[in-house]
Amino acid sequence: MAFADKLVAIRRAHNLTQEGLAAKLYVTRQAVSRWERGEVTPGIDMMKLIGAVTGEPLSHLLEMPEHYCESCGMYLTPDDLGTDANGKKNDHYCKWCYDHGEYTYDTTMEAMIEDCAPRLAENEGITLDEAVSLMGAVLPQLERWRAVRTNEERFGAEARERYGNEAVDAANERILDMDAVSWNDLKELERAVLGQLSIALADGDPHGPEAAKLVAMHRRWVGLHWGTAPEDAAYLRLVQGYLANPRFVAYYDSPCGEGATAFLAKAVEAAV
Repeated sequence: MAFADKLVAIRRAHNLTQEGLAAKLYVTRQAVSRWERGEVTPGIDMMKLIGAVTGEPLSHLLEMPEHYCESCGMYLTPDDLGTDANGKKNDHYCKWCYDHGEYTYDTTMEAMIEDCAPRLAENEGITLDEAVSLMGAVLPQLERWRAVRTNEERFGAEARERYGNEAVDAANERILDMDAVSWNDLKELERAVLGQLSIALADGDPHGPEAAKLVAMHRRWVGLHWGTAPEDAAYLRLVQGYLANPRFVAYYDSPCGEGATAFLAKAVEAAV
């Protein structure tokens, strides 16, 4: 779908007139009208503002190819596909980013933008600043970088205040370095932890076998994020700290039931 058609659909989905959207974007109604007729396409910075106003990811607003690398964002052809651990083609990643189930090189999102933006600018006929701005908006939406962005948005400020920038940055780097199989294992364990928390909460005994199983699973899950299983005192402080933050409480209570976070804390207290 072309950008003009997407913009019309998004505006109508938000029950906005052209005047209403223009007011939110600080442009004229005529500008919105020209975008929707396909006469003009807004620049990258305006695209980002449209995404911020409507909640629409920039990758959806852009006329991105159907298949693109979930690491660097480049267009994927059958010859460009990376491979899984068994050598099978993987249509989520390019061969320059992903080979035999592993990322081909360690990097940060900032370093990837610095490396790829000049080529993007040359290939698309845009300025280097526009290419940097575009990649800075698109990459956080991609699979390789999405987990770190989500964690930072949900818990970053509190985690950095409690554990320090160095610890949080190290945890982020471990997530970024995970291959697809390890990442899927981590997410499966997360779902299993929440399922076991529901079971243990229904059992109601923080000293019982279901609670002990919960603590073992949760501690292993935390260890995968930290890079090592936490010591008793650190682990207990971590879980007790959940209770002081409504967002952490909601993370456990919303899927598992009211009081789930408090039960987890009691189970950990009983176990360590």
